[in-house]
Amino acid sequence: MKRIKNFAIALLIIIMMIQILGHINGDNLTYNEASQSYYITKGSQETSSLNLVTGIYLDYRLFDSFFEASILLVVVTGIAFMAIKDEDLL
Repeated sequence: MKRIKNFAIALLIIIMMIQILGHINGDNLTYNEASQSYYITKGSQETSSLNLVTGIYLDYRLFDSFFEASILLVVVTGIAFMAIKDEDLL
């Protein structure tokens, strides 16, 4: 019975991966043309960066990256706190 359950789970995972990979196709991707042209034309002027990727990451996406790192820190701290046994706290 356990063998059938493991086979069913593996088959389900394979089917899900095929579905996901079927939807990932470079030909069907749509890009936001307005933001792309804005970043290319005004990115260097607004960020004063010679490298456009660095300018986008450190200027436009700085707060997003900062809050992602903050959330990761809170989650790791919470998991570490919950992993401590009650006897260790007293």
